[in-house]
Amino acid sequence: MAARAAEELRQSGGRDEIAVTVTLFADLRRFLPPGVDGPHRRTVPAGSTVADLLAAIGIPPDADLTVGLDGELADRDAPLHDDADVMLLSPMEGG
Repeated sequence: MAARAAEELRQSGGRDEIAVTVTLFADLRRFLPPGVDGPHRRTVPAGSTVADLLAAIGIPPDADLTVGLDGELADRDAPLHDDADVMLLSPMEGG
């Protein structure tokens, strides 16, 4: 864990934070910051995972959602990197 955090810190140019772009879809849009209506930048500590980002946004840990990280499906334990593109989607119903 410490090695991964050190590597993230090195990759982020020595900063202790990274910035990611977050896009929330469907009912998850209720977690958008006031006045924001689309993709937005979030800053999280270097070495953060998707789960850490979800907590920072205020999304409950048991929320049913799909995570896209840089265009690929990702788990909550996936590490984030500076300039990552994160998409959060709720399950869809219908037919």
